[in-house]
Amino acid sequence: MNDIEFLYLNQADVLATGIDMSMAMDAVEDAFKLHQQGLTKLPYKTVLDLGEKERGRCNAMPAYVGGDYDVFGIKWIAGFPKNPIRHGLPRGTGLFILNDSWKGIPLAIMDCTLLSALRTGAVTGVGAKYMARPDSESLALIGAGVQARTQLEALKIAIPDLKEARAFDIRIETAESFAVEMSKKFSMKVKAVNSAEEAVRGADIVVTVTVADEPIVKQAWMKQGSFFSAVGSYQEEEFAVVKNSDKVVVDSLQHVLHRETPVIALMIKRGMIKQEDIIELSDIITGSAEGRTGPEERIFFSPIGMAIEDICVSNKAYLLAVEKGIGTKLRLFGKE
Repeated sequence: MNDIEFLYLNQADVLATGIDMSMAMDAVEDAFKLHQQGLTKLPYKTVLDLGEKERGRCNAMPAYVGGDYDVFGIKWIAGFPKNPIRHGLPRGTGLFILNDSWKGIPLAIMDCTLLSALRTGAVTGVGAKYMARPDSESLALIGAGVQARTQLEALKIAIPDLKEARAFDIRIETAESFAVEMSKKFSMKVKAVNSAEEAVRGADIVVTVTVADEPIVKQAWMKQGSFFSAVGSYQEEEFAVVKNSDKVVVDSLQHVLHRETPVIALMIKRGMIKQEDIIELSDIITGSAEGRTGPEERIFFSPIGMAIEDICVSNKAYLLAVEKGIGTKLRLFGKE
């Protein structure tokens, strides 16, 4: 029996492929289109919870994507919030396994810490493309870690005229270093602020990327016509923020309901909003539902994160690596 050879890509290899946010946004949009066409298989995410306050959790996210991708795989990603302070390690670390969908054999195993951050930013970017006001100028970022960086990067692609970002973090030094770094990178005004309210009031776009277990963003601060992307703990806003939005959009309603803890799932369970009023982004992208219909419309977007997005982004990185001869070839059985 022949051995099986696959490609191993560490984080430096992934960077060397040249995959960037524009590519990631294209891949994510592909994922939504193929999902709407019924060309994906997407089991529920499995969460191994070791306690957010003590340690953290790890998610197993398998999926298949058809069409031009025609691959399957799984993301195994850990989120341990205290890593940066306790161990000098990233909050999130993970591996992605990409498989041939006809033989079942592994094509690649790769670091997905960078790719996961890219993908998460890309989802907000794609959402903003369809749901934010094109003339949006100001952004509020609640949380100023790694995810905030890719959120801003994607939003600058989706909304090129974005002029100002206000970042709030419970560690002011984190927000300040973020502001300095991002101001230089994007040649725009990025400033650290001392409160979530200071960041949110008057903002055209609001993004939350924290691990908060209680509401941070208040309804009273929200601007008419704004776009809110909630991509952190899914519990970072008052129920009233969702209730007073003109549209409530998710990536997959069934996956949000299965998770149970996101604000939208809690509000549906309590009868505060109706399940039939929730829109899926794939329907907006493919024209089955309307996105933004006017400048005064307020839209709340809460993506749970779908493995099909990771499949498409990781597959692009893999193909670039093959094309450029990047990575280490390994044998599964170890035969010479």
